[in-house]
Amino acid sequence: MYRIREITQNKKFYLDFLISADPDEGMIDRYLEQGYMYVLEVDGNVVSEAVILPLSDTACELKNLATKEDYQGRGYATALIGYLMQRYSRKYDCMYVGTSDSGVSFYQRSGFVLDHVVKDFFVKNYSEPIFENGRQCIDMIYLKRNL
Repeated sequence: MYRIREITQNKKFYLDFLISADPDEGMIDRYLEQGYMYVLEVDGNVVSEAVILPLSDTACELKNLATKEDYQGRGYATALIGYLMQRYSRKYDCMYVGTSDSGVSFYQRSGFVLDHVVKDFFVKNYSEPIFENGRQCIDMIYLKRNL
């Protein structure tokens, strides 16, 4: 059994989670306070988190989805996405998510479809190269899901 709750204060308390999804604290600072942060708890322990950032009156973006390594592959991130899609379907028409190559199939399983690519995003916006699954992240791939 799990519980999802919104974090409204002291969001940086979860910096270890945030950094695991976005390794640059400066980038996190650009969206964290304007975003709505949620955590998923199992037996009182936070195992997954996500941030929703409003983009316009009709669209929002799923930012910084992270799950503790020991809890990955158990459906917690998928459950959190489902909760957020349901919650924000009353306010927005669509939700975007930006990811590297390695995250595309995960989001597609949640109903997101390819929307656009920002070439060289990771190279231009991060001071250190980012690697996932042994491959350097270069382009930001945006996916979209109608709510």
